[in-house]
Amino acid sequence: MFHAAVRSAAVASLALALAACAPQGDLGRPAPNVLNDDVMPWAGSHAARWREEPVSGYAFTDAEREMRQLGYGLMMPTHAADRVNQFWAELRRTRIGDPVHYDPDPRGYCRTLAREDYRSSKARFIRMTDDMRADRQRIRPFCDKAREVLEADRVREGALGYIPSLSQVEIRSARDRIAENRTIIAWVRHGLRQHSEAYRCALNTQIVATPEHEAVMAERELRGLEEDIREFDRLCSVATTRGGIGVEQAPPRYYPRSPAPDEAIISK
Repeated sequence: MFHAAVRSAAVASLALALAACAPQGDLGRPAPNVLNDDVMPWAGSHAARWREEPVSGYAFTDAEREMRQLGYGLMMPTHAADRVNQFWAELRRTRIGDPVHYDPDPRGYCRTLAREDYRSSKARFIRMTDDMRADRQRIRPFCDKAREVLEADRVREGALGYIPSLSQVEIRSARDRIAENRTIIAWVRHGLRQHSEAYRCALNTQIVATPEHEAVMAERELRGLEEDIREFDRLCSVATTRGGIGVEQAPPRYYPRSPAPDEAIISK
């Protein structure tokens, strides 16, 4: 037991160090390299198994991989200069850190935007309007891909009941992947709400600090984003989480059960 605890602590420490030095690519996305593509996912899988969360041994389908890529910008803090919250979000995204404990602070965007030096006082409102518009444009492509993934999961889950040759490892790995896919959608939903809170904080702060007519444009875009977020579950065709919407973390030894009739994965 002692040696297992030491190994787990060593993996966690290594994972934190890797997340801190992970190089970034264009638009703040993880740069394609061995560290981001192989080492960090390996460390994250081991950390998640140590926390007894579902971890599938199956390779990603093309749709599963694309859904994660499309959701990246919605899961991560918007402002690339918000380094602290980018770090926490990266720990969560890679599963290196506990997804609830390492939850970014949405006020980071507000503070970072206020610290930036702009020649024009209108620029901050223009910047947040552009960021909100970019978020809105990402939602439907993500939801289209999420529906494709969830439909495949329905097929996957149905197949478990009539293929007798499957081993317990294969069955468990399939159910773990279904849980992982649902959790990605929950993280994106949660990230969208954090983005909305961040934009509201920034808008309220800048209206007081540098009132400009461009604030009207930003307010209009924010209301549109809030409406899109309210439509997120319908667009993605996923059932609303009981008890409200938030980051889903699997409790110890949790593996998903078959959904009840009122908890359908896909709404027809």
